Amino acid sequence: MGTKMADLDSPPKLSGVPPPHEGVGGGRCSEISIELIRSLTELQELEAVYERLCGEEKVVERELDALLEQQNTIESKMVTLHRMGPNLQLIEGDAKQLAGMITFTCNLAENVSSKVRQLDLAKVAQCFIGLNPGRGHGTAHQTTLRQRPTCHN
Repeated sequence: MGTKMADLDSPPKLSGVPPPHEGVGGGRCSEISIELIRSLTELQELEAVYERLCGEEKVVERELDALLEQQNTIESKMVTLHRMGPNLQLIEGDAKQLAGMITFTCNLAENVSSKVRQLDLAKVAQCFIGLNPGRGHGTAHQTTLRQRPTCHN
């Protein structure tokens, strides 16, 4: 920054600073630093910086106006969200209750399935004993065709 201005057409202190562009705002500061402004000594340098800053200000004003135009819409959406809060809490409670009921139903179905499996195994065991009377509880003469369980299911 120790460079001195030689002529008006090519100011070296401003040559590295691009002119303002659309969207220069958006949370960013000016591309022209305060140190650069303080180092300027020539009127034309100051005028050039002033013009660039005015251009940046116009861009920021347009962005601010666009945001202000959206303010009512944003505020109404915020009010709507605020009103939905209690309903969402009720829905959350209902969803948790439903999840608990589903878990209970799932556990119940697993228990019923286990009992059915046990009954099927018992039925198969009875069929096996009925078809092989020498094995198990009865003797050959105690088991007749009429007493044998049907095992086709």
